Amino acid sequence: MPFPRSPELLEPLNRLHANNSRQWDAEDRVRRAGDGQIPAIKREIDELNCRRHELIEQVDRIFDAVWGADQDVPPLTESIGSALDRLSVETLRIMHTEQLVEDDAGAVERVAILRRQRDDLVWSIAVACEDLASGRRRTPRPERMKLYGKPGR
Repeated sequence: MPFPRSPELLEPLNRLHANNSRQWDAEDRVRRAGDGQIPAIKREIDELNCRRHELIEQVDRIFDAVWGADQDVPPLTESIGSALDRLSVETLRIMHTEQLVEDDAGAVERVAILRRQRDDLVWSIAVACEDLASGRRRTPRPERMKLYGKPGR
């Protein structure tokens, strides 16, 4: 993809994917948990989701530093960090659905659909990066107002 490749970018992307994997596992656990376990797992999910958004913002700051932002061109509908987050989740969805293939005949078809969706997402991210690099588009305004029960977030 036409975006900067650097340890500065790869490190938060790797942490984002690891965080998404932990959040996926916590969400699976909460569905199987007893009533007494749910509050602690839900707090864990909230903490992971908060960290997820911090990492997305870190990725977006790296991209913004490379490409800048001309406020006179139209923005993308989502930031590259958010799109890469969706790619991470789609990758996890494919991996977990592939694990069902032996026991679920419909899983093979779902995996094929998910892979096509992932390919479309990768293509869309590549085009968005090209638009940013060329100056045809800019990233959306960076202000996010996520609230996780913590002041200032």
